[in-house]
Amino acid sequence: MTSPGEPRINKEYVLSVVAEARDSISFVKKVSQKPFDSLSDAEKYAIRYHLIIIAEALASIALHLCRNMLSQRPETPSHAVRLLADNNIIPGEVAEDILRFLRMRNLLVHRYWTVDDRKIYENIKSDFNSIENFLEVVLEIVRGEI
Repeated sequence: MTSPGEPRINKEYVLSVVAEARDSISFVKKVSQKPFDSLSDAEKYAIRYHLIIIAEALASIALHLCRNMLSQRPETPSHAVRLLADNNIIPGEVAEDILRFLRMRNLLVHRYWTVDDRKIYENIKSDFNSIENFLEVVLEIVRGEI
């Protein structure tokens, strides 16, 4: 049982969301090993879907940490990410990468007809280091290492 002022992180929830994000990252990495021109439309749409899952997971985790660790009520997922950086929970560079990822999610969800799949493919080919670093920090928090 937590005492007043002690973080009330729902560990099972956070671990579940982290696992879901990691599964989607693995899928995107695997599919993006193929040359872009050999990807089927179904694979391109699957990449989009998994990128949305990853972004939703990042947003959910950021909001949960702000509410339960910082006792803050961020207005948006982007605000939550900024609060985590401002409170030195995540490095600023990681926060910036996550914010870019969240903006991409908004494009995929709200303006899907303008999405350039080749551009998305080139961006995801780079790597998921910042996102994986964020997820590792989250796991350290859940394990009580931070």
